[in-house]
Amino acid sequence: MSDDLDEALEAQQWLLETSLPLVFEAFDDALQRDVEVPVVVLLDCEDAIGGEIARSWLGDETVEDAILHQSDDLDEESEATTVFAVAFSLEECRTEVPAVFPYLEPALEAAPEVGFYAISVTSGGASILIVPPDARP
Repeated sequence: MSDDLDEALEAQQWLLETSLPLVFEAFDDALQRDVEVPVVVLLDCEDAIGGEIARSWLGDETVEDAILHQSDDLDEESEATTVFAVAFSLEECRTEVPAVFPYLEPALEAAPEVGFYAISVTSGGASILIVPPDARP
């Protein structure tokens, strides 16, 4: 693998690991809405692709306000970013996700046996990661 791809994969994993409370909140919300086989989509709103998706779902003003609010809360050394998470059914992800990230299609063929999927969008791409139940903060 190239260094760029390795860095992107590490960034996608880091985004998920540092956003676990938000990920579980979206997952729990999906369960309350009776979503079958929830998949959490985690967007880095300050990433080109993640930001574009967030803006299409939430609107430009909402995303810009969130980014502005996030930057007010950080010191200059922080690596945090503005994150949005929402859960969809695995079936809906099978239909929608490959249009934007065709390389994720094979991973969506089956649900994980333990835990749930999270799609982490940052660094110009996306990864599907499995969130184990014991990762709940």
